[in-house]
Amino acid sequence: MMARQTKSTAGNARTRKSLATSRARQPLKPRANPRRGLIVFGCCVFALLGMLVVKRDNVAAFVNRPITKVRMENPWNRVSAAEIRSLLAGHMGQGFFEFNVAAVQDDLEAHPWIAGASVQRLWPDSLALFLEEEVPIARWGDSGVLNQRAEVFVPPEVDSLASLPHLVGPEGSQMQVMQQYQAINEQLFPAGLRLSKLELSSRGSWNITINNEFEIAVGRTQILDRLQRFLRFYEAEPAMRTATIKSADLRYGNGVAIAFKNEELAEIAASQL
Repeated sequence: MMARQTKSTAGNARTRKSLATSRARQPLKPRANPRRGLIVFGCCVFALLGMLVVKRDNVAAFVNRPITKVRMENPWNRVSAAEIRSLLAGHMGQGFFEFNVAAVQDDLEAHPWIAGASVQRLWPDSLALFLEEEVPIARWGDSGVLNQRAEVFVPPEVDSLASLPHLVGPEGSQMQVMQQYQAINEQLFPAGLRLSKLELSSRGSWNITINNEFEIAVGRTQILDRLQRFLRFYEAEPAMRTATIKSADLRYGNGVAIAFKNEELAEIAASQL
């Protein structure tokens, strides 16, 4: 019994000695040191900050580049590229972050043909422009133009819009005159006539010019009914005769008065129409 225990004890001793020898042969692993890692990280951060301080001007210049390019986001018909360059000249070259978008938008919208402007910065050095141009519907008064919202704007080249209908009326009557123009023009169109001028006087009386050839005094009331009476007369007459009409007066209860260019036929009244 004692011999067996002695052998067992000797075997355990040899095993422990073998393990110790094996461990002695392996290289020692360094213990993880969190303080050392923090020190290394802090040194890297301070080194980076030092570089940024030294190179701050170069970094700022790279990030805050001057605006030098313009990109069109939609086609323009009434506004030229030269006009846009002139409007932007005082703003170009400013840094990306200092660039005053609101001021540029105000300058662009001051142009008579620009109804609205959208201005967007594109890093690193560009602008994107989207311009909404005015749509001319009719001339207004002596020098104004009406857009589709019956708003008045004054472009410099009104003479180039001579083909547009000419509307005249008291201040603030733009929408009323435009709506009346549309209603009258719908009546004239089937007869092949074009309303070239419509005027509302300060007393509320309407006068129209047809095809830039002859004038019609319509009066204050029953505008469309009186005009329909004239059209019945016009369509019943031969084309050679209607071509000589000088003017018409519809301010009668049951007829119209027509003045012809031929003096012999002047002031002929057509009643009961």
